[in-house]
Amino acid sequence: MSVDFSTILSTTKPKERSDEFIILGALYALKSDKSPAPVGAIKTLLDLHRARLPTNLSTSLRRCKAHVEPIPGQPLRWKIKPSGIARLREITGLDLPASTDEIGFGCDVGFVCALERPELEALRSACGTDAAWKEIGEARYTHVYRESALSTRSGKVLRVVATASTSMGLTAAAIATTQLIMQFRPRLVVMVGIAAGTHSGDKQFGDVLVADPSVDYNSGKVVDVQGIRDFLPDPYPIGLNPRLRSVLQKYSGDPSVFQRIRDQWGGELPVKANRAHIGPLGAADQVIDDHSRILEITSHWRKLVGVEMETYAVYRACHESPEPKPRFVSFKAVCDFAANKGDSWQAYAAFTAAHFAVDFLKTEWDALWPSS
Repeated sequence: MSVDFSTILSTTKPKERSDEFIILGALYALKSDKSPAPVGAIKTLLDLHRARLPTNLSTSLRRCKAHVEPIPGQPLRWKIKPSGIARLREITGLDLPASTDEIGFGCDVGFVCALERPELEALRSACGTDAAWKEIGEARYTHVYRESALSTRSGKVLRVVATASTSMGLTAAAIATTQLIMQFRPRLVVMVGIAAGTHSGDKQFGDVLVADPSVDYNSGKVVDVQGIRDFLPDPYPIGLNPRLRSVLQKYSGDPSVFQRIRDQWGGELPVKANRAHIGPLGAADQVIDDHSRILEITSHWRKLVGVEMETYAVYRACHESPEPKPRFVSFKAVCDFAANKGDSWQAYAAFTAAHFAVDFLKTEWDALWPSS
C-alpha cells in the first residue's frame, strides 16, 4: 500500500520542507507514477493539508526535472519518476512502494500500427500535432514509442502510447504488441491501419473493418483427398470483449462519424458514404492480389469482411499477456479489394481508420470504463 501525504509531511519539520520535498511528496501521494496529476490536483492536495505552496508551482515542477516529467496534453500533467520516489525515500526514511508495483494498468490506450507511413503518421495527426507527442521508453527496446494525451468528450484525459512494428506481418506485430504491453500495461490495445476488403456488404474505399473475431486463415492442415489437395482450417479465432462489442454495434448503422471524417479530408472521396463493418477479419503473412484467393478463404468464413497481415497477432498477444490483460480491438480501413492492387486509396484509408479510432475513444470511453 502507498503512504499518504500526511505521513510523508510528518517526517520533516515545516521549516525544513523544501519545494522539492513538497512536490515529490504530493506527486507520490497522488500516485502520479501510475496516473499523472495536473497542477490543479497538486494545489488542491497542498491546500487540504495546509502545506506550504511553492511561490510558483509550475516553475518549481520544472526545476525538479531530474525527478518528475511533464505529460503533454490539456491540461499538462506531471509524473513522478522512479528516481523521484527514490529521492523521497532518502528524505523521509520511509519505505515508499511505487503504486505501479501494485499490479495495475500503466496507461489507457496502446496503439499499434504496422507501418510508420501512412498508418502511424495518420494516427498521430488524428490525435494532435507532432508537438503533442514525445518519445518515451528505453533505448534497449527495439521499437520507438511515442506518448500523448487524448481528451474524451466528458473531459477525461487519457494517456496514450503508440508504436509501429519493424515490418508488416504477424511475427513483427506480435513482438511489437507484447513489448508495448510489458512496458506500459495499457488498458486497451488498438490496432489501426489499412486492409483489403471483401466485396460483400457494398463496401467502399475507406470503410472501417472491425475484427470480431480475428482469424488466422492460413492455420490448418493440408490434406490429400482422392488425389485432390484440400485445406482443413484450424484458425483459433479470437473475438472482442463483450462490452466492447456491444458498444461498437451501433456504429454499423451510424454514418455520422464518417461524415465528420469526410469533411476533414481534402482529397478524392468514395462515391457513397463510408460505414463500419463488424465481422471476421482474416490475417496471414501474405499479400493477396488475386480475388480467387479471397473466394477460397470465404468458403470457410462466409461473413469475412476483409484480409490483412497483423490483427490476429495483436489479439493473440493481448489474449495471452500477463494480468491485468488489456482489452483489444482493430480498426482497419479498406484500401483495396485484394485484386489489381494500387496505393491510390491508402492515405484515405489510413486517415479514416485513425480518425474513426480516435473519435470512438473520445466518445465511448465512459461507456467502456465508467469508473476509470
